[in-house]
Amino acid sequence: MNIFFWLTSSILFVLFLTPSAHANIVVLGDLTRDYKMKPGQTYEAMIELENRDSRLKKVQIYQTDYRYLASGDNFFPPAGTYKRSNAAWITYSPKIVSVPPGHRSQIKYLIRAPKDQTKSGTYWSMLMVQDVRELPSDDTGPNTLQLIPTFRYGVQIITQISNTGKIALEFTSVNVVNRKSKRFLVIDLENKGTRHAKSDLWVEVFNNKGEKVGRFITDPGRILPGCSIRREIDISSLPKGRYTSLVISDCGHKDVFGLELKLVLQ
Repeated sequence: MNIFFWLTSSILFVLFLTPSAHANIVVLGDLTRDYKMKPGQTYEAMIELENRDSRLKKVQIYQTDYRYLASGDNFFPPAGTYKRSNAAWITYSPKIVSVPPGHRSQIKYLIRAPKDQTKSGTYWSMLMVQDVRELPSDDTGPNTLQLIPTFRYGVQIITQISNTGKIALEFTSVNVVNRKSKRFLVIDLENKGTRHAKSDLWVEVFNNKGEKVGRFITDPGRILPGCSIRREIDISSLPKGRYTSLVISDCGHKDVFGLELKLVLQ
């Protein structure tokens, strides 16, 4: 069954408020770690920190769960909150580490996949790396309160149980947006399955004669189960008019999802 959306150009205003901070502790390597594991398997790895400040830094490590939505909302509830959390599978040490100036330190962690054969698909959680705030020793007076810049890194630990689980993508929202003399097709995708998806996303556009007039692509995205992403496809080169289009999300193998659209560009 084909699903049709009639889309008309509209204007969307988005305000981003982004605080800036300068972190003197740096997490080296990837902030997303993927592990394909069998039930009962263990895997040991580490997170390496580097202190690029001129002072000693104390760093705290703790766990949270993580979920993100196409709206831009991110959630970090206590470890073990979500059904697909793997926080209980992970042990790590130390919980607090002091890193001298110009030096590196390591946080070692061990993943133990449950022997439970009923576990299927993708599970994940976060190891948060955050500085320990302390008042400096050179306070200028007894009533002086100094604010210490803080940082927090999230290292995402993703475990995939063998080749189990299912990807189930759904197009939850599609809109045409005009912004700064450009036109975008804005697509929200949600993974309602149990296995994470790495989606390549593009749209094929055809005129009223059935002739292909363009293929437009956007950046790929990872979608964990129960999460959603938003992607924008630049279609500014399309003249005003009516088109038929096919949005395609290719997650590899046989996991390909499509949505047929009627575009009305004004």
